[in-house]
Amino acid sequence: MTFYRGEEGSVKFKNATGTTETIVSTTGWSFSGTRETLDCTHHGATQRQYTPGLFTATGSIDFLYTAQGSGETDNLLQEVIAGNGEDAEFELYFNGSNKIAFNGIITSMDTGTSIGDLTSISCSFQASMSDPSTAGTGVVIS
Repeated sequence: MTFYRGEEGSVKFKNATGTTETIVSTTGWSFSGTRETLDCTHHGATQRQYTPGLFTATGSIDFLYTAQGSGETDNLLQEVIAGNGEDAEFELYFNGSNKIAFNGIITSMDTGTSIGDLTSISCSFQASMSDPSTAGTGVVIS
């Protein structure tokens, strides 16, 4: 049986210009999906019936601010600050090959540092199913 450890995880991000970058300083990520249920109980029924509704997902990416030559951290932050609201492609890796892929919109950013400590950043995202051609059915776990 194979288990994955947190240190094997990583994040890749494709920005609006189409460049895929690995966020090399990732310290963690989260992904939470929810499917709503719709009440479809018939009039006069004695028990409720439900049918699956729409799926939505949110999450966050935690990383350290780095001064990498490729500027991937700066590019991700620029997408937050100056992005035009377009979907970016995300790939959240459990290890080197197993991942969750989806399009999403970065919705918020929190950052902070203490004297003598490293600058940390947390970005939240909302998965968007508006362009399923780039991520199968919207969210793909492979």
